[in-house]
Amino acid sequence: MNQPNAERTCSPARSWPGAGLYESVVQSWHWHRLRWAVVAASEAAQGHEANGLPPGSKEFKTLFDGVVRKVQEYSTESGDPLDTLEARLPALCALERLAYPAPTAPRNKAGLTFGILIAALLGSLGMGALIGFGAGMAHWVARLFG
Repeated sequence: MNQPNAERTCSPARSWPGAGLYESVVQSWHWHRLRWAVVAASEAAQGHEANGLPPGSKEFKTLFDGVVRKVQEYSTESGDPLDTLEARLPALCALERLAYPAPTAPRNKAGLTFGILIAALLGSLGMGALIGFGAGMAHWVARLFG
């Protein structure tokens, strides 16, 4: 007689008729709380950025790390993979770029300076040639008609 009850796979929390609806409402509430947290952090980051705070500052890292903890908690609760949550929360990627910006390679200004010098040299030679050609043409026209 105890054997059928031992095989029962249903947990006590899911045994009542409205359990599925309740779990779906709770999951929806957790999702909305996560979205509100991401939006609030994103707005705070935009405010810091508007005030001139450079990317990679401590404030951006604190905001991003707090949101990442909440996303990981939601992921373990709901079973949604992290990459799916990142796709559904695009503000999370923007926060990550502000918190941990990609390193930029220093520009080589020697090549730019060399290019400007060559352009100036060739430009002055070209202008001299045009002026000489114009003077020669004026001389030829003056001798032709004069």
